[in-house]
Amino acid sequence: MMDRQPKGFSYYVDPEQITRYRAMPASQKLRWLFCGNKLRKSLPEKTIAIQEAFREGER
Repeated sequence: MMDRQPKGFSYYVDPEQITRYRAMPASQKLRWLFCGNKLRKSLPEKTIAIQEAFREGER
């Protein structure tokens, strides 16, 4: 049960995209996560703070 307002953002993924993603090897998915983490760590702290506020639904 959710006691608070929804936060963050939402997006649409069509069934074909999901099917293609499921067909990818796990190693490729993990590589994407690794690269995304590495990229995020290189961002300025202010940018990360803005992203986190957005995810929390703050403005």
